[in-house]
Amino acid sequence: IAWSTEVEFDHSLLLWHITTDLCYYSDVTANSNCAELENCQISKLLSNYMLYILVMCPFMLPNGIGQIRFEDTCAEAREVLQERKYISDRDQVLEVILRVKTDVLPSEVKGDRSKSVLFDARRLAKSIESLEREKKWSKEEKWEMMSHVWVEMLCHAASQCRGFHHAKQLSRGGELLTHVWFLMAHLGITEQF
Repeated sequence: IAWSTEVEFDHSLLLWHITTDLCYYSDVTANSNCAELENCQISKLLSNYMLYILVMCPFMLPNGIGQIRFEDTCAEAREVLQERKYISDRDQVLEVILRVKTDVLPSEVKGDRSKSVLFDARRLAKSIESLEREKKWSKEEKWEMMSHVWVEMLCHAASQCRGFHHAKQLSRGGELLTHVWFLMAHLGITEQF
């Protein structure tokens, strides 16, 4: 799964957000207790929060083409829905995405013009699922790893955001990202990111 972090930050954020949703859906439909696991809940909350930042406050994230990736991914999801008119809810969309074969890289099928990460996320989710099967990871271990990814993304985003933007957000009540930045600065760990 190292390839998922060797891309631009906004790409990785969107990729891990969709992957988190796919893994969560897979675990919940398999009747596992993942929704009760603390790291699962943390992962879902941070995933949703970071997507909110990407869409609503992109100026707080490192420079990139996050809006374009988000729009291309939404467009590709709409195409999936239009091709399958019987799909009426989110769970059915996730089910269709989970059935996608990942033997061929999406870039080989679509080329490099599309910035969508929808099917790359399926590939990443499949890699994470293989950790459970092949490495005998428990659900707790899987969600602990995923929560670590989200905490690292949160800290990286907080440290990369300019102080001006943090101050601007404080005048509106603040963002979690800003509070993380202050905590990191207080502890002297901003340089590590």
